[in-house]
Amino acid sequence: MSNRIPEEEVLTFLRERDHFLIFTHNSPDGDTVGSAMALVMGLRALGKRAVAYNREGVPERLAFLPFGEYFLEEVADTTGYTLVSVDVASPKMLSLPEAGYTFALSIDHHKVNTISCERLYLRDDLIAAGEAVFEILRDLGVELTAELALPLYTAICSDSGGFRYQATRPETMRYAAELMGTGIDFARICRLLFDSKSPSQIAAEKLGYQKLELHFGGRFALVAVTEEELKNAGATEEDTEVLNQIPRQIAGVQMSAVIKPKGNFVKCSFRSNEDIDVAALAQTQNGGGHYHAAGFSMENATVEAVRELVLSMAEGAVL
Repeated sequence: MSNRIPEEEVLTFLRERDHFLIFTHNSPDGDTVGSAMALVMGLRALGKRAVAYNREGVPERLAFLPFGEYFLEEVADTTGYTLVSVDVASPKMLSLPEAGYTFALSIDHHKVNTISCERLYLRDDLIAAGEAVFEILRDLGVELTAELALPLYTAICSDSGGFRYQATRPETMRYAAELMGTGIDFARICRLLFDSKSPSQIAAEKLGYQKLELHFGGRFALVAVTEEELKNAGATEEDTEVLNQIPRQIAGVQMSAVIKPKGNFVKCSFRSNEDIDVAALAQTQNGGGHYHAAGFSMENATVEAVRELVLSMAEGAVL
């Protein structure tokens, strides 16, 4: 893309501008929230005005982060702000309706980025946007404190699956070691990210196991849940984040999908364990993501219709 820029231009931009409003993506995870929070903290340390925002609010499972100090509850008018997005790959992932927004800077690590921006800092070689923010703040000369390390470690640990995913680099581990060196309770962060579930999340997980399907000789696993099923189970759409690992963990599964409702949309999240580019697969439905983790959404569709579509997509990928 013609507006893709190197880190040096990012540093210059952040040094010269002020009054930053940093957007994070819908269905916020540890990477988008942690990266935005760290960027706000780093910019404030440089004497800049900065704040972050997420339309859906920060989920309860990330409440160990002090987001109240750094995130606005609502944004009525963006006039006068320097608009920045972090970890947002497409208009469908925006924290606010697209509404003609053009971001002054987009910091991202997805394979494909299609949001409207004047400057795109795309690091698809990184497993987390948090790694890009770590490098930016380091190169801006921001002191690495325990307070700053908390959201950065959360971001990197979250998107790397606790440093288990294939895109984890030696540098990822070195960054984690630096962050750990500040004295943060890294074990607690990992536990709260991966091993702590609410009763409603457990209910969603139980439903996921009940709805588990295996296809194509066990090479493809699928979980599809409806809004009514979630309601009857005592779970919400937010609780469905725990579903993604269920089909992926089955021995012999090369690729998996979770299909679930989200407002007026039905969302499909792909995962792959083998050499299957699910980002390319998602792009055929105007979605995107990473090589081993991607997805797409369809408006005014039924869960069953998306399920049938996904089965036809998966058949060509795993056979």
